[in-house]
Amino acid sequence: MKKVMLLMVASLILASCSKEKKFDENLQNAYSQMVMTYASSSLICSYTSSAWRDAIYDHKTPSGKYCSDFNDALKEQFDAYRESGLLDTISVLKDHLQEATSLLNNPPSSRKDCYDEFVDIVADVSALARMAIDPTGSLSSFNSSVNTTTESISRKLDQFKIKYSAFLKKED
Repeated sequence: MKKVMLLMVASLILASCSKEKKFDENLQNAYSQMVMTYASSSLICSYTSSAWRDAIYDHKTPSGKYCSDFNDALKEQFDAYRESGLLDTISVLKDHLQEATSLLNNPPSSRKDCYDEFVDIVADVSALARMAIDPTGSLSSFNSSVNTTTESISRKLDQFKIKYSAFLKKED
């Protein structure tokens, strides 16, 4: 009877460790996807803001031509994004991030807080990706939204890396 009990306890511990290991592997993948999506979206938002600002204040398109309407400059900028595949890349990264995050559903109880905080950051990164793909509002409100979102992501990422760095390490 004692051997059966020990075997059952050992099986539960192994199953728990296996579930945690799988979660950590999936977390590492989702984290990498999140960082790529965040960096790419931030870069596109920055380029968009610059093109928008140059059109309003300098009356120039991204190619340096004169423009009287900032919408012409933004259209030129977004045509360049489409041609280079940047908008598709952001969309694909965002989709991959959502897929990778969905693999984290039903985390082990020891990883529940980690999961909750990660999903919160992913929501902000997804919002930033949407801003990169489809900027709205005025230049001022766009910049304000982007700045608020990137500051939030940066702060949350710093805290996440400190609290959960052990879960993010790849095992060889």
